[in-house]
Amino acid sequence: MTATDAGESPGAHRRKHRHDLGQEDHGPKLAQSTTHAIQMLLGLWIALTLVFVVYALVDGTRPRDVAPPTSSVRTP
Repeated sequence: MTATDAGESPGAHRRKHRHDLGQEDHGPKLAQSTTHAIQMLLGLWIALTLVFVVYALVDGTRPRDVAPPTSSVRTP
């Protein structure tokens, strides 16, 4: 795309992007490990949440042994 294609005058100065100047872009490389770490933490959070939900469901449906109420006062 040339300057005239973008609707600019032929003599207008366009700022070149760093890729056009041959500079290496470090942003995605540095952000990649952070993104992976965040994804791993979110995955762990989701997995633990599912484990706790299953535990709560199993614990909630488990029958309980109910002992008969005993009185602390002894009658003769």
